[in-house]
Amino acid sequence: MNNLRKELKYNITNTDFYLIKHNLNNLIKKDPNCEGDFYTISSIYFDDYNKTSYNQVKNGISNRWKYRIRFYNYDDSFIKLEKKHKINGLTDKTSVRITREMLDNILNNNIRIEENNDKLLNEFIIKMKKDLLRPIICIEYDRIPYVYKLGNVRITLDYNIRYTNKYNDLFNKNKKVYYLKDKILEVKYNELIPDFIRYKLELNHLEQISFSKFNNCIDSLNRRF
Repeated sequence: MNNLRKELKYNITNTDFYLIKHNLNNLIKKDPNCEGDFYTISSIYFDDYNKTSYNQVKNGISNRWKYRIRFYNYDDSFIKLEKKHKINGLTDKTSVRITREMLDNILNNNIRIEENNDKLLNEFIIKMKKDLLRPIICIEYDRIPYVYKLGNVRITLDYNIRYTNKYNDLFNKNKKVYYLKDKILEVKYNELIPDFIRYKLELNHLEQISFSKFNNCIDSLNRRF
């Protein structure tokens, strides 16, 4: 594992959301990659016909992985393929940048293993060919990110969680999507959360949950259709 991190998730109310946002704005800095109040994340998730990734989460398998392709603010100039690995409550990610052309070829199942490809990309292509890995859902949400260097702490507020299973208009922010009602606080860190941050977040008063945007959006999609 490259960078094992602990990851805590909390489903929060509207009141919690605005209170935590206010407290953090006066406490620590935002991620410098966030140019405004928030940025939008779009992630295309992949799974096989046995729904392996979905079932691993549903059944609480401690050692699990999933592949996704991610971009930000509907901008196709920076796209990355990621493999997210979770083991015993710790998470790690590996990633590689890909082009818009590569993304289109992946979505059309028209991409090949190449000698000069990154190792992760070729691994992903093998999975597509061998295990019939296919795009299963695109999930979008708006994120307010905060960072604190000590303990490599990253705190995010995710809201407007929405999804689509159509892939022909992904970079259009006005496309038709379906929304979840959840607002999620995520706290990621390597070793510790400083007490002054924990106090302001009131983590002892929030209920920690196991929340998967991936599974919850797929469940919502299945109920809808």
